[in-house]
Formats: sequence, C-alpha cells, structure tokens
Amino acid sequence: MPMYLPPISRRQFLAGSLAAGARLLLPPAAWAAQRAVNPSRWVLLSDTHVWERREGVYRGTKPAANLAQAVREILALDPRPAGILHVGDSAYQEGRAADYAMLRELIAPVRAAGIPMHIILGNHDQRANFRAAFPKAKSPPDCDRQVAVVPGREANWFLLDSLDKTNATPGRLGKPQLDWLARALDARPEKPAILLAHHDLGSSRGLQDTAGLLEVVAARKHVKAYFFGHTHAWGVGNLKDLDLVNVPTTAWTFDPFQPRGWVDVALGERGAALVLQSLDPKHSKHGQRVELKWKA
Repeated sequence: MPMYLPPISRRQFLAGSLAAGARLLLPPAAWAAQRAVNPSRWVLLSDTHVWERREGVYRGTKPAANLAQAVREILALDPRPAGILHVGDSAYQEGRAADYAMLRELIAPVRAAGIPMHIILGNHDQRANFRAAFPKAKSPPDCDRQVAVVPGREANWFLLDSLDKTNATPGRLGKPQLDWLARALDARPEKPAILLAHHDLGSSRGLQDTAGLLEVVAARKHVKAYFFGHTHAWGVGNLKDLDLVNVPTTAWTFDPFQPRGWVDVALGERGAALVLQSLDPKHSKHGQRVELKWKA
C-alpha cells in the first residue's frame, strides 16, 4: 500500500515524542537553511526492515542504525531530492506496531526537512499496523489495493501494491490492480512511466502474476522501467524493452558481496542516471553509476 507521508514542520518534529531519539542522530548542518530542491532528483530505498529494538542485530547488522545512517546521508544532499520512494519491507518481519513506531521516529527528520516520502508495502509489512502508525498518510482508494501515481517532471512513478500475505515470501498484484494500472497508464501517455513494486519478476519467490503485468506493459510503450526490492541486492537488467532495477537493502544481505545502501536517481527526458550510495564507502560498488536510456 503506497503511502504519501507529507513534510512536517521542524516545530512539529521537535515537539513530538518521536523526536526524542531521532534528533540526536542528526548533525547540526541538517537544520541549516532550507536547501534548494532538484525536481529531477529522487532517492530510492528498500528493505529497511526496521524493528522496535534500536540496537537489535540480525544477520550481523543493525537495521535501525543503518536506516539512520541513510537518513543522514540523504539530508546531506545538496540540492535535495524531489522525494524519497521506499520500495517495501519497511518493517522487520511481521510489521508489528512497535516496528512502525521506530520507523516513524527514524524518518521524522526527513519529513521535518520538507522532503516528501512515499512508501509501498512488501511481504514483511502489515497494512493495518502501518496505517495506525501513520494516520495522516494519504492513500487513494482507486482499486482493491492502495495505489498511487507520483508525478515527476520528466517521468511519472506508478506505485503498486504487491503485498499478498504478511510474512509469506511471494507477492501478487491481482487483476483489479492490473486493470487500474492499465487505466492509469492510458490516462498519462505524455511522459515515460516508471513502475515500482516490492517483488521481483518471474521467480517462484517473486511476483506471481508477472505475466499479467507484462501483458499490461507490452501494450503501452511509454512504460520504460520497473524498480523493485525484495532480493536484498543491487543490480540492473532488462526484460525485452523494460529496464529492471533492483534497489538494494539498507539492512542485511543474503550475499556477503552485495552492498547495503540506497540509490540516487537523476531523471532525464530520455533516460535516468542511477548512482549507488553504499553505506560502506569502501565497498567496491560504492558510487557505481548506471545510465538507463529509454527506447523510443
């Protein structure tokens, strides 16, 4: 379920109980005068797996501390991005209420800095608990799942809901959502379309109705790319004319050679430039740049 989390004021941030720990994580420069915003710049996060234990360790890493580091790095960007897109699995395993309370605390500095954030849900999220944690979050009721279109200057982002069952690995969009996507794409043919969903395409542990999604995409040539998370890996591929971008995790990896981090995206009229920002600046893939070129 994609959720739009609007910015909050610094006063709201400092007055709220959620600020108690989060403000201690930020350098003074984070509260400097409002930086310029680059409408072509976007940040993508995925698989943060935040849980209620701030110091909790799983598979050798601290998910809360890693997200806090990513937040500091994003707030240091100059100019700042037009928005942050989270590609699912924001919570630990079962999307407990306490996990979302910690998530809310950790991302509060981003919202206080005036940066909009959009979150889609993955298979380790739980809808009711997420909505309770973010009661003011907006989610348009256009289909049986919650979906959204986020307009960009050069391209439109289409946020999809592939959560089928919490803590069950595979995902599914379902026919009502695919029908909504077809209508939404047909209503916006003037710009390239970029799809976001949590699950990867085609695997037994990924999106179970990949064929249905590809049928929608095949008839609409302005769909240029599909961004996903789920596999806790970083990579770029191609399926026919569709660019595939695997957004890395900030939490644990299944492959020790994979980086943990986030992606800095610069959209252009004919493509996009992606830069991997590894949480470990010594990682061999840190700063890796990938150019996507849209096919006519």
